[in-house]
Amino acid sequence: MPPLRLYWHFGLAFLAFVLALGWGSRATIAATKVITDAEKGSSIQLKLGDLLEVHLRSNPTTGYSWYVHPKSTQLLKLLGNPQAQSHQPGVGRPILQVFHFQAVANGNGTLLLHYIRTWEKQASNEEQFDVQVSIR
Repeated sequence: MPPLRLYWHFGLAFLAFVLALGWGSRATIAATKVITDAEKGSSIQLKLGDLLEVHLRSNPTTGYSWYVHPKSTQLLKLLGNPQAQSHQPGVGRPILQVFHFQAVANGNGTLLLHYIRTWEKQASNEEQFDVQVSIR
């Protein structure tokens, strides 16, 4: 192979390597932040694309469960239905309801969940869980 052609192939390979290196450094990996009842009323920061897990104690055998409040921020997208995790087997035992959200837009908002019986009229004293969310 003539030397000029060899340099041309080497130059293309080097350019491909540099582009691949630059592309890889810009890719971000979504982080997962887990919060519990203890973070009620606090503020959290997320990056666009990050995942948020919310773990709240519940006792669905009483008819009460956590639900995303209609006034909750649209900056977070609920991913599927909440999951139930039980630490003690048996009927009537408390569980953890686990919500999975993804940060889908930049901005500030309030994640708001309420603990209700769906068949009862909403009361002004219903239990709520709120967290201020900042997404950048």
